[in-house]
Amino acid sequence: MNNIIIADTGPLIALALIDQLLLLNELFEKVYITEAVLHEATADTSKAGAKTILTALNNQAIIKHDVDKDSDFLLELLNILDKGEAESLSLAKDLGGIALIDEKRGRNVGKKNHIKITGTAAILVKAKLSGKIPLVKPLLSKLTKSGYRLSDRLINEILKLCHE
Repeated sequence: MNNIIIADTGPLIALALIDQLLLLNELFEKVYITEAVLHEATADTSKAGAKTILTALNNQAIIKHDVDKDSDFLLELLNILDKGEAESLSLAKDLGGIALIDEKRGRNVGKKNHIKITGTAAILVKAKLSGKIPLVKPLLSKLTKSGYRLSDRLINEILKLCHE
């Protein structure tokens, strides 16, 4: 797996909600976010996960990375995706990194453009299988209780992969 991951807002907040944001640093050499993702995740510091994300940014666990705002690829993406997803995919393409995106449309656009894609669930599976976390099930439960939507099929698939 590549050593660079570029996180979109949804997965960033999801990992912050379950106190696992720093897993990204254990699994990847560099963790980047874009200005749009930073704004979406932290503009309202009363929102869940916002303070955790700001702390990680201040401690340089995650790094804000500029995006080429004039890139034709970014401009094309902005016509079909929200700004955070578009910037994340554009930066992932520019850096040759992995885009951490959960939203289906963003994942599909990324794959279509030959960008490596992963999601929150895959991060948790990787962390469990590499011994970084003992159990995935309580984290999935905490995510769903926080309002994060995971299908029963996906939960069962994750638990099977993690031998839980």
